[in-house]
Amino acid sequence: MYQNNTQEQIIASIANTADPSQVIDIKYLREKSAFCTSGIRTSLGFKEILIPVYMVAKDIQLMGAIISAILERISQADEAGAAFTYAERFEVMGKQYTLSEEGEFMILEDEPQ
Repeated sequence: MYQNNTQEQIIASIANTADPSQVIDIKYLREKSAFCTSGIRTSLGFKEILIPVYMVAKDIQLMGAIISAILERISQADEAGAAFTYAERFEVMGKQYTLSEEGEFMILEDEPQ
Protein backbone atom coordinates (compact mmCIF):
# COMPACT_ATOMS: atom_id res chain seq x y z
CA MET A 1 0.00 0.00 0.00
CA TYR A 2 1.27 3.48 -0.92
CA GLN A 3 2.22 5.67 2.07
CA ASN A 4 2.17 9.45 1.73
CA ASN A 5 5.58 10.96 2.63
CA THR A 6 3.93 14.16 3.86
CA GLN A 7 1.86 12.26 6.40
CA GLU A 8 1.47 14.19 9.64
CA GLN A 9 1.68 12.50 13.02
CA ILE A 10 -0.04 14.06 16.05
CA ILE A 11 2.27 13.74 19.04
CA ALA A 12 0.32 15.82 21.58
CA SER A 13 -2.78 17.95 22.03
CA ILE A 14 -3.39 21.01 24.18
CA ALA A 15 -6.96 21.89 25.20
CA ASN A 16 -8.10 25.31 26.38
CA THR A 17 -9.37 24.78 29.94
CA ALA A 18 -11.78 27.71 29.59
CA ASP A 19 -13.11 26.44 26.24
CA PRO A 20 -12.46 22.69 25.81
CA SER A 21 -13.70 22.86 22.20
CA GLN A 22 -10.46 24.71 21.37
CA VAL A 23 -7.86 21.99 20.92
CA ILE A 24 -4.43 22.60 19.42
CA ASP A 25 -2.55 19.56 18.15
CA ILE A 26 1.23 19.31 17.88
CA LYS A 27 2.17 17.47 14.69
CA TYR A 28 5.41 16.17 13.25
CA LEU A 29 6.04 17.40 9.70
CA ARG A 30 8.51 14.99 8.17
CA GLU A 31 9.09 17.16 5.08
CA LYS A 32 10.16 20.11 7.26
CA SER A 33 11.94 18.07 9.96
CA ALA A 34 9.94 20.06 12.47
CA PHE A 35 6.88 20.04 14.67
CA CYS A 36 4.01 22.47 14.27
CA THR A 37 0.80 23.45 15.92
CA SER A 38 -2.46 22.65 14.18
CA GLY A 39 -5.65 24.44 15.11
CA ILE A 40 -4.46 27.96 15.95
CA ARG A 41 -5.48 29.22 12.49
CA THR A 42 -8.89 27.50 12.48
CA SER A 43 -9.76 28.16 16.13
CA LEU A 44 -8.15 31.54 16.71
CA GLY A 45 -7.28 32.98 13.29
CA PHE A 46 -3.51 33.25 13.78
CA LYS A 47 -0.57 31.57 12.08
CA GLU A 48 0.54 28.16 13.26
CA ILE A 49 3.85 27.84 15.12
CA LEU A 50 6.70 25.77 13.66
CA ILE A 51 9.12 24.25 16.19
CA PRO A 52 12.47 22.87 15.00
CA VAL A 53 13.10 19.23 15.95
CA TYR A 54 16.20 20.09 18.01
CA MET A 55 14.12 22.23 20.39
CA VAL A 56 11.60 19.46 21.02
CA ALA A 57 14.36 16.89 21.42
CA LYS A 58 15.94 19.03 24.16
CA ASP A 59 12.77 19.37 26.24
CA ILE A 60 9.31 18.40 25.01
CA GLN A 61 7.64 19.56 28.23
CA LEU A 62 9.21 23.00 27.83
CA MET A 63 7.86 23.22 24.27
CA GLY A 64 4.40 22.41 25.63
CA ALA A 65 4.79 25.16 28.23
CA ILE A 66 5.81 27.66 25.54
CA ILE A 67 2.86 26.79 23.28
CA SER A 68 0.49 26.91 26.27
CA ALA A 69 1.83 30.36 27.26
CA ILE A 70 1.29 31.68 23.73
CA LEU A 71 -2.23 30.23 23.60
CA GLU A 72 -3.00 31.82 26.97
CA ARG A 73 -1.94 35.23 25.63
CA ILE A 74 -4.15 34.77 22.56
CA SER A 75 -7.08 33.79 24.78
CA GLN A 76 -6.55 36.74 27.14
CA ALA A 77 -6.46 39.19 24.24
CA ASP A 78 -9.63 37.67 22.80
CA GLU A 79 -11.46 37.85 26.15
CA ALA A 80 -10.41 41.50 26.56
CA GLY A 81 -11.50 42.31 23.01
CA ALA A 82 -7.93 43.40 22.24
CA ALA A 83 -5.92 42.74 19.11
CA PHE A 84 -3.30 40.01 19.39
CA THR A 85 0.03 39.85 17.60
CA TYR A 86 2.80 37.35 18.17
CA ALA A 87 5.65 38.83 20.21
CA GLU A 88 8.97 38.77 18.36
CA ARG A 89 10.81 38.05 21.64
CA PHE A 90 9.55 36.58 24.89
CA GLU A 91 10.68 34.68 27.96
CA VAL A 92 9.45 31.36 29.37
CA MET A 93 10.97 29.76 32.47
CA GLY A 94 13.97 32.11 32.42
CA LYS A 95 14.93 31.49 28.77
CA GLN A 96 14.55 33.89 25.86
CA TYR A 97 12.83 32.85 22.62
CA THR A 98 11.98 34.49 19.33
CA LEU A 99 9.14 34.09 16.85
CA SER A 100 9.71 35.10 13.25
CA GLU A 101 7.26 34.95 10.38
CA GLU A 102 8.10 32.64 7.50
CA GLY A 103 5.41 31.80 4.96
CA GLU A 104 2.43 30.20 6.66
CA PHE A 105 4.23 29.73 10.00
CA MET A 106 5.70 31.57 12.94
CA ILE A 107 9.11 29.95 13.55
CA LEU A 108 10.04 29.42 17.21
CA GLU A 109 13.76 29.62 18.03
CA ASP A 110 16.02 29.83 21.08
CA GLU A 111 17.54 33.24 21.39
CA PRO A 112 21.35 33.00 21.20
CA GLN A 113 23.01 33.69 24.54
